[in-house]
Amino acid sequence: GSGHGLAVRTGPGLRTTPEEIELVAGSGVVGDAWSSHPHSAPGNQVAMMNVHVLRAVCDGDESRMALAGDNLQVDLDLSEANLPVGTRLEIGTAVLKVSEMPHRPCKKFVERFGATAAKRVARANRVGQRGRGVLCTIERSGKIHRGDSIVVARVSE
Repeated sequence: GSGHGLAVRTGPGLRTTPEEIELVAGSGVVGDAWSSHPHSAPGNQVAMMNVHVLRAVCDGDESRMALAGDNLQVDLDLSEANLPVGTRLEIGTAVLKVSEMPHRPCKKFVERFGATAAKRVARANRVGQRGRGVLCTIERSGKIHRGDSIVVARVSE
């Protein structure tokens, strides 16, 4: 899979879409306001959403895609079957680990993209498709450039 877009939440409803982001283990994305957000938690340092789902939710309006707030918009199957909890993702010089924390559409998601879109991703979540995406912790600090490929390191049994 490959990375597509990057987004940093610089404040409520504010986004930048940089060419590169820096991730710090145990903290999150440098410059991202999420760590101070009431919903942030240790299992929720980096958010990732499938770019095709996001495009569908935005009706193809690329300019609105960063509004979802996910740091990484990726061309990767984010289903539980493909990325079980604990799977490591090597992107750029950083390593992420899929968190057990579910990524659910929040109130703001409904406000921005509408109830139909929220229902669609919630339905995908219920069947293990993770429509809203995945949350990750940062295993190794590093930098990710737009378009970096993603190496999925399978959990060894």
